[in-house]
Amino acid sequence: MSGELINAAREMMSTTVDKTKMYVDMEQSKAYAEHRPRYTDELFKTISDYCKETVPSLNLAVDIGCGPGMSTTGFAKYFKKVIGVDVSETQIACAPKDIPNCEFKVGYSDKLPFIKSGTVDLICSGESFNLMPQKETFAEADRVLRPGGTIAIFGYDLPSSDNPEIDAVIQKMWVTMIPYWPKDSTQIFDRFNSVELPYPGWVRNDTLKMTMRTDLAKHIGMMKSTWPVVAYGRDHPEEDFIGDISRQIEEILERSGSSTKEYNVNYSFFILMGHKPKN
Repeated sequence: MSGELINAAREMMSTTVDKTKMYVDMEQSKAYAEHRPRYTDELFKTISDYCKETVPSLNLAVDIGCGPGMSTTGFAKYFKKVIGVDVSETQIACAPKDIPNCEFKVGYSDKLPFIKSGTVDLICSGESFNLMPQKETFAEADRVLRPGGTIAIFGYDLPSSDNPEIDAVIQKMWVTMIPYWPKDSTQIFDRFNSVELPYPGWVRNDTLKMTMRTDLAKHIGMMKSTWPVVAYGRDHPEEDFIGDISRQIEEILERSGSSTKEYNVNYSFFILMGHKPKN
C-alpha cells in the first residue's frame, strides 16, 4: 500500500477500538485457527539463523501476541521450548495441545512475570505488534532477553490474487473495512516501516513471499477471522456482506471455467530483527 493510501487510511481508521477485546469471540478465534495463513518454514529458519549469529544454542523463544499459535508452533522445530502468550483466552484455548515443547499462556506483551530476566533467546511477534503498547513491550523484551538474544517482529501485507477480477473484489472489501481497523493497523499496511527496534544494527528482510492455493470456503473463513469483518457485521446486521463477496468471487470463477474452483492468494512477508548487545 502506498504512503498516500496509508495516510488516507489513517484518517479513516478508528481511535476507539479496545484492542484487548478484538479477538475474544470463540467463533472468530476458531475461524482464526482454522483459516489464517500459516507462515512458511523459510520465515522461521530465517529468524532462527539470525538468532544463531549471537546465541548458537536456541533454548527458549517467547511468541507474544501469538493468537492460536500460528508462529509459536513454527518455532518449535528450532527451539527447545517455545512459550506463546496472548491476551485473548479464546485464542489460547484454540492453540494446539499436542506439541510437547510448546506452552501457551494468557498474558500481556509488556507484563511477562512468568519469564525470568535474561533467559530468552528470541522474543517475537507475528502480525500483532501494532496492537501492543510498544515502548513498554520493548522494555519487557529487554528484561527477558539474554545478552545476544534476538527480538523479531514480522507480518504480511494484505492478501492479493493472481486473478485480477478476484483481486479487485478483495481490495474493495478491505477498503470498505478501513474504518473498522484500529488506527495503529497502518503500521501493518506500511510493513512496520515506522517501527525502530531498540538495538543498534538491527536489520529488515522484505524478500520472503508465499502463494497459497485456496478455495472460496477457505478464503471466506479467513475473512471472517478478521476483526474489521466481525465489527462491520455487527454494525450492519441487515447486510449480507460476506455473502455478496462470496457470490461475486463465485461468479468470476464460473466465468473463468475453472474446474477446481481454486485460485491463488499471495502474501508478502516483512521481518525486523535485532540482537540485544552482549555488554
